[in-house]
Amino acid sequence: MSEQAIINAKIVTPDEIFRGCVIYDDHTGKIKAVQKELPSDFPQENVTDAEESWVVPGGFDAHVHLGGFGEILIEDDFYTGSLGALAGGTTTVIDFCESEKGESPSHCIEKRMQEAKASAVDYAFHFVITRDYERQLEELQKILDYGITDFKLFTVYDNTDLTMKEIEYVIKELYGKIPDKNKITFLVHAEEKDIIEKQKKQVKNPSDMSMLAFTRPDISERKAVEQLQKIAENTGVNLCIAHTSAGATVALQSEQRTAGKHTEGFLLETCPHYLEFTDEKLEGKQGALYTMTPPLRKQQDVEQLWRGILNGKIDIFSTDHCPYSKYDKYGKTYETVPCGVDGIQTRMLYLFSEGVKKRGLSMKRFVELTSENAARFYHRFPQKGCIQPGSDADLVLITERENTEIHVENRKSNLDYTIYEGKQLEGKIQMVIKSGQTVYKNGKLNAEKGSGKYLG
Repeated sequence: MSEQAIINAKIVTPDEIFRGCVIYDDHTGKIKAVQKELPSDFPQENVTDAEESWVVPGGFDAHVHLGGFGEILIEDDFYTGSLGALAGGTTTVIDFCESEKGESPSHCIEKRMQEAKASAVDYAFHFVITRDYERQLEELQKILDYGITDFKLFTVYDNTDLTMKEIEYVIKELYGKIPDKNKITFLVHAEEKDIIEKQKKQVKNPSDMSMLAFTRPDISERKAVEQLQKIAENTGVNLCIAHTSAGATVALQSEQRTAGKHTEGFLLETCPHYLEFTDEKLEGKQGALYTMTPPLRKQQDVEQLWRGILNGKIDIFSTDHCPYSKYDKYGKTYETVPCGVDGIQTRMLYLFSEGVKKRGLSMKRFVELTSENAARFYHRFPQKGCIQPGSDADLVLITERENTEIHVENRKSNLDYTIYEGKQLEGKIQMVIKSGQTVYKNGKLNAEKGSGKYLG
């Protein structure tokens, strides 16, 4: 018999929260029923007692970087990163295909597809639109043929720094070639390049990692987001601001909604590190370990981001997981240090502890932020992001009876440090089921390399 059941669970569905059971098929990997009681004739050997743990949909992390990114290698490849994801309750990720200068989209995608075959979580890709956007637009159908309909845009960085006019042009050109624009999404790294370049001219000590925050002030994010909002109004684009770091951006979102200018498809994404740390972490030698872009902000930004999490102004909670080793971080300037930190194993429990347990975030909002909203925005709902019949049997049991202390030694991915070292979190990821298979239980992984599916 392939049917399995979880009973005595506090289940979070899109419509309600109730105590009951989830029945799923470990052969098809699909949920069969979500109900109050288990049938009396159900085989007891196929039953898991949740003992009133929370049961939520598998996490959907829509912003990760696993291997193959830049000259300095990221510590996690698709396999090691996916192990960390599963141990943290995440069963689906979206990574990136970014063409090098002169590289065809097809070659780039094929290379990434080969790398991703090792993944133990389900995965999809954003395609990065670069300075070579005219060629990429000409070969759009080839990109779409791979099942890629999510695109990443940047306003900064060599090879990807598009102006706002170019971004609007790219969006309109894409929409002109695709009949149903609701199937297309854009994730945008939003920082105003001119402000950053002006600030750089004032730097006197490049080895001081605090200069990362000095040269990329919060106003650079807000200015870029203001312009992107205007583009959204003009085009009706489905656009998400990646890794929102500034309280000013959340305030801008509130202003737009109050003024009635907010478009339904304009979302904000943020990450756990912006809710946990401030730019004080950039000071001293250890500052290199806390470098990412946009950089860490002030305490007031942390507080505004938390308000956005609680009041619905922030829509998606991702990680921008992009860890580098200490060796690669140390001995650099603020411009040469590889920017990126870990988070893929921490994300879901972090929000449960710091949001639900400490700040009163509802479990409905918890699920929306960690899974449902991303699944909806990136057109994977209801296959992903919810607990209902027919959805993938991706389930996470979170217990409140135990707590978790983070140490690099208990991280399942390939890290030599974690920015969350020693952090105490309320609750524990007790069990993770992916496609009907128990892949993590009581601290132990049982996930086959390559068992993840490509969501093309």
